[in-house]
Amino acid sequence: MNQGKYHMKPASTLKTYLQLLRPQGAAATAAAVLIGALIMGQRDSSLLAVLFFIGVLSHTYVFVLNEYADINVDQQSHYLQQKPLVSGVITKQKALFISLASLAAAYGLTLIFFPLVFPIVLLTLSFLSASVYDLFGKKIPAGDVFIAGSCFFICLFGASTVTTQFTSLIFIVACAMFFHILFNNAVEGGLKDVDHDTTAGAKTTATRLGVTIVDNRLITTPRFMVFSYGVKITYIALVVLASLQPELNLWYSGEIIVFALIGVLILVMIGSMHMFLHHPLFHRPRLIKIFSVHEISSYVLGPIILIPLLGYEYVAFLLFLPIVWFVLWNTLLYGKPMEPQV
Repeated sequence: MNQGKYHMKPASTLKTYLQLLRPQGAAATAAAVLIGALIMGQRDSSLLAVLFFIGVLSHTYVFVLNEYADINVDQQSHYLQQKPLVSGVITKQKALFISLASLAAAYGLTLIFFPLVFPIVLLTLSFLSASVYDLFGKKIPAGDVFIAGSCFFICLFGASTVTTQFTSLIFIVACAMFFHILFNNAVEGGLKDVDHDTTAGAKTTATRLGVTIVDNRLITTPRFMVFSYGVKITYIALVVLASLQPELNLWYSGEIIVFALIGVLILVMIGSMHMFLHHPLFHRPRLIKIFSVHEISSYVLGPIILIPLLGYEYVAFLLFLPIVWFVLWNTLLYGKPMEPQV
């Protein structure tokens, strides 16, 4: 891979701006909003579409701001030299404008379609939490809690657009999302970025717990292993707890196929987790492929348990939309269905 700066051809400028937006994960962020609304009873397709776009805009704000804040760290990695800001094709000022414009558009749609106090407050808490992570997450202890908190609040935001009479189920699901994102960011994100995070002096959860690279070997520590398995087990426990709530009562539903699928997903999660936690060499593209398998299996587990409440149609939509969206955008932008250059 070319480790120097490169110059984009004019025809590639649009693709470069799209890469900055990191749209491949936008549907997953939007799905958190939709799940919150659907659990609380929203079935109006037009309002669900608006919530989806708010979710996409929220994703754009958070991730473009993250690119803006992390440019100095990203410059330390030879894997990331072709990123839009690192390469210099897009300026930091333009990236900041795009991020803030997305923030304004998300608020605009909320004020038009859901002009209530609770949705605005929860959306603001989500943005504030994500902003703290973007700007200070690699400098303060437990910074990953803030990006996970952003997902917690964005799920409750979706729910609040329907009603503020929150149930135990919506709180449990939002907490499960918190631990899902905490794992993705602190464990997977920490591992894939440990090379340049260490070089740049970034204080991530992984580096604070002793993860490092020695002679291109990925060295994890018992403390990091305990943290990783603890977060993942908590996520699985919350999903099981959600399935026991009266609205779902999944384990008495007789859904044998669902039970089998849950078992398979948990095995895939644990198996892929073992693979990257014990990966002998630091090979970022290989790790990202394993992360993709793990993230898909981990995400799918959530909507599957909601079948008794939402039905197969909505659950299928929640399952396939983020996955198909991810594969299509990633193939378009990077030519690889499962390996984003992030």
